[in-house]
Amino acid sequence: MVRMDLDSHAGLQTNTHRSPVARDSVIMAEDVTVSEETLTNGLSMLVKVGKVLLETAQQDAQASLRNFVPHKITVLFGLITAGTDFYRSHVAVREQLEDLLQLEREWDSFLESVDRDLQTSDGQLSGEKTTDSLRPGTVLTDARSGRSVTLDQYLVRGQKLLLVLIRHFGCLASRDHVAELGVSQADLDARSVQVLVVSFGSLEGAQLWLEQTGCSFEMLLDPQRKIYKSFGLGSSYAKVMKFVCLLQYSEYGAVDRDFPDIPFRLLEDIYQMGGDFLLDEAGKVVFSHPSKTPLDSPTVTGILQAVDAAGCSSHSA
Repeated sequence: MVRMDLDSHAGLQTNTHRSPVARDSVIMAEDVTVSEETLTNGLSMLVKVGKVLLETAQQDAQASLRNFVPHKITVLFGLITAGTDFYRSHVAVREQLEDLLQLEREWDSFLESVDRDLQTSDGQLSGEKTTDSLRPGTVLTDARSGRSVTLDQYLVRGQKLLLVLIRHFGCLASRDHVAELGVSQADLDARSVQVLVVSFGSLEGAQLWLEQTGCSFEMLLDPQRKIYKSFGLGSSYAKVMKFVCLLQYSEYGAVDRDFPDIPFRLLEDIYQMGGDFLLDEAGKVVFSHPSKTPLDSPTVTGILQAVDAAGCSSHSA
């Protein structure tokens, strides 16, 4: 068994086997003369000032948006002054931050060139036109029974269907998103919305995923990725291994959060992208959220708002 979401394997290093980047980070940290307490206090002050500026702007905008723009919106420029004070007090931090930002640009640019040169299949990258409806007769596989089913069996009059296309069985972010939807089951039921989880993986992998997650939603398999392709969702090295994304994943290790135990052979394609798509009873797409990164999923609140905007409440169904 491999205990990891392979999206983040580059960020999970042990203390005894640090990567060169990790070792360099330690060396830089040792060279900085500013104490940890001083740096922490400086960052804390910067965040506090930023929050005050934002809260002031929000209150002014709520009172009168026309007066806020253009007269009071300039209050947000106060962040420049706060940032200047911070950088003056922590010159070494500023220099290292500039190096980090430069590394991020070079990192992401390299991966974008890999996608471009290999002509990866992610249609979202090339701006391909995606479908505005799915064929009701699309053949899929029920992940629990292994039987062949068609999409129209889930398109019910007066109801909407939320397709949650997960990335792969080891993706922790996909699991978190489905779990959040499960917590909001009552709100979804009240709006006559059925959640349908979709994966391109194998039946064995799906059943292990269902066992590990305890997911109560229906789950279908799309091994040929027909639905994925319809929405322009393909594989992308640049999106999955984006610099800021890998650093965000490394936070899981920092808080000792375990990654799923998934056999490597069941992961299949860890570079596949996912997304959420809401269909009406005829299979027409009324809400679309293709993920920009592995960690990019719509909030439950955003989904519910989209449902309401599309006239999907229980009163209009």
